Amino acid sequence: MTVFGKILVFLNLLFSVVTGALIVFVFTTRSNWVAAYADAKTKAEAAEVAFRQEKASHDNDRKQAEQTQAALNEELKKRDDTIKIAQEEAQRERERALTQANLNNGAAAAAQRLQAELDQNKSEREALVAEKESQRQRIIKMQVELDGWRTTAITSDLEAKNMRQRVTNLLRQVEDLTARTRELEAAAPGGTGTARGGPTSAVDQPTTAAPPGVRGKVTGVGATGFAQVNIGSDSGLSAGNTLIVFRGNEYLGDLTITVAEPKTAVGKFVPKSRSAKIEKGDSVITSFTGSPQ
Repeated sequence: MTVFGKILVFLNLLFSVVTGALIVFVFTTRSNWVAAYADAKTKAEAAEVAFRQEKASHDNDRKQAEQTQAALNEELKKRDDTIKIAQEEAQRERERALTQANLNNGAAAAAQRLQAELDQNKSEREALVAEKESQRQRIIKMQVELDGWRTTAITSDLEAKNMRQRVTNLLRQVEDLTARTRELEAAAPGGTGTARGGPTSAVDQPTTAAPPGVRGKVTGVGATGFAQVNIGSDSGLSAGNTLIVFRGNEYLGDLTITVAEPKTAVGKFVPKSRSAKIEKGDSVITSFTGSPQ
């Protein structure tokens, strides 16, 4: 056998070994591939089962999340509405606060004006009170003076009435004395005074003058102008005396005594005017001066 044949044999042997090795390698690889495939298939099925379970759980979670998201969206919408309402209310409150602040500023200004007017009115009132007090003092002083002048006027009026009555009484006494003088002259020897048909008759004695300052009260009034007083002859009164009738400071008229008894007297009332009337309880006096009537 030649060298070339030996080489071919060697190459054939080497090729057979390589082929056998490749067959063994392929078989081993195919066996490994089948085992790996079965293991991968088992793992894939397990993974698919786990995936489906996970997918179902995920779907449930997604549905719950969607429901929660919907609820949250609804709550968010409600909150947005609430926030919007709150913002509108806050805006109204701000506008109201601004209006109130303007009103407060106006009220403060008005209060300041009112306070100024009040202070001015207070000052004017104090001035008016002072002036009123001054006027009151002046009125009181004038009233006192007026009362004094009224008392003086009433006293003067009563004194004038008393003096007029005294003058009347004196004139009456003068007339009586003149008539008596004429009668005495006519009755005297050689006298020339004679009355027609014979001598004149003598007249009564003049009325005895009442003491001054005797006071009394009217105790009764008659329908014909006569009145009774609680003073009489024991007080020095006699018929013909004239009493001054007054009520308080008002002069009413004169009361001419017609009948005088020890404790009482009756006289004819002569009013000073048509409206003057004597009443029970009025005061009487003989005179306000120290001279008798």
